[in-house]
Amino acid sequence: MDWTLVLVWALKSAVLFFILITGCAYYTLAERVVAGFIQDRRGPNRAGPLGLFQPLADGIKFLTKEEVFPVNVNKGMYLIAPAISIVCAILAWSIIPFGGTIPLPPMLATPSFPSIDLQIANPNTGILFMFAISSLSVYGIILAGWSSNNKYSLMGGIRSTAQMISYELPLGLSVVIVILLSGSLRLTDINDAQKGLWFIFTLPGLIAFFIFSVAMFAETNRLPFDLAEAESELVVGFHTEYGAFKFALFFIAEYMNMITMSCVVSLLFFGGYNVPFGILEGSDLQPLVGLLFFVGKVLFFAFLFMWVRWTLPRFRYDQLMVLGWKKLIPWCLFNIVLAATYVVYWGKYWKGIFN
Repeated sequence: MDWTLVLVWALKSAVLFFILITGCAYYTLAERVVAGFIQDRRGPNRAGPLGLFQPLADGIKFLTKEEVFPVNVNKGMYLIAPAISIVCAILAWSIIPFGGTIPLPPMLATPSFPSIDLQIANPNTGILFMFAISSLSVYGIILAGWSSNNKYSLMGGIRSTAQMISYELPLGLSVVIVILLSGSLRLTDINDAQKGLWFIFTLPGLIAFFIFSVAMFAETNRLPFDLAEAESELVVGFHTEYGAFKFALFFIAEYMNMITMSCVVSLLFFGGYNVPFGILEGSDLQPLVGLLFFVGKVLFFAFLFMWVRWTLPRFRYDQLMVLGWKKLIPWCLFNIVLAATYVVYWGKYWKGIFN
């Protein structure tokens, strides 16, 4: 066994986990600041300068609150549910490429590691792995609702499960367009296929992007599709009976999933970490500049989640289902035919643009 390889994987995983947890903590702060700005009021401004210590205060509060178990809960499933949600949210990050390959300085480089990839793993079926892991998070939600011994929690779990399963179909079908245009399931290949032209600037890619954008809001249970947490109907939904650190795990998983979707939509439709117009192509600075461009795209879509939350009202549940099954899925099927026609009859044209 090459222990150097194991060490590099462990270091990259530890660094990514630290960045991910810190990013989620300050994402909550950013959302509260943006909410205050949109509603013309002050956001967090008491804990530290400009409220920058607010995530730390929230973390201490979650860790020090009393752990309470409601009467007659299924304790095993009650504890496993938030663990499933957070584990699935973390695993999805293991295959996201944040940039290209960075050459190591001579003092750190070895014959087996002359450079380092800004990605933990790069499987051939990367996009399928990501959606398989994301699909498993449904179990955390339905188990949380069922094990809580609360009819409102159960209803929230059922509604959320139906919503997530329904919108996984248009989400997956919109990704089929990207697979057709790029000819690969590997995320780095999808990124490299957009060096000439981002998929968002093609007609099938544009349609797929709008469908994917709507579906990703429903998949993450965010407004205007947060039917699983409709407070006026369900008293917060599937996690009504959760508090302290157990609730924090659901809370962190939700924000991780939003950042994950921001990364995925940037990779699939907006060129990922490609620098526009081929600037610095082949240069040693290109991976670092590409990383900055990728982070900028992710921050934009992370802001979009917050903007939409404080702008649009919540859909009714019947409207949610009609939109998914009767509107988005037919458009997805039409778009697949359109993309397949382009690839078959104008294959050389597409290949010349994307490579």
